[in-house]
Amino acid sequence: MSQAVFLSMAKAIDYLGDASNAQQLLGTLESTLESEVPSIAAAIESQDFSHLQKIWHQLKGFAPVFCHDQLVAEIVQTETLCKRIQLQDEQSAALNACAQLLTHLQELLTEVKAQRAS
Repeated sequence: MSQAVFLSMAKAIDYLGDASNAQQLLGTLESTLESEVPSIAAAIESQDFSHLQKIWHQLKGFAPVFCHDQLVAEIVQTETLCKRIQLQDEQSAALNACAQLLTHLQELLTEVKAQRAS
């Protein structure tokens, strides 16, 4: 497997105490991402910022366990952008950030699947 860009099994193992626990919880992460990715895409399409903010807030909970720091920071920043929309420019910035984060979460899901298959 090539070097993961978003998934950090080293962080997960360090956080959870052993590789077996990390591998088990990885299954939960996979099923969460599989269900949330389509929901995120639909919320972006409908510009449902309150739903997006809720999803980003939930993802913030597991991200520090499994994700490299740059993805954690991106989730936090995107959630903040979704909270503070008052002008059209802010809405555009939030939509762009959400779309980019969605792409990164799709890549994370691919990395999770590859890790589980190895």
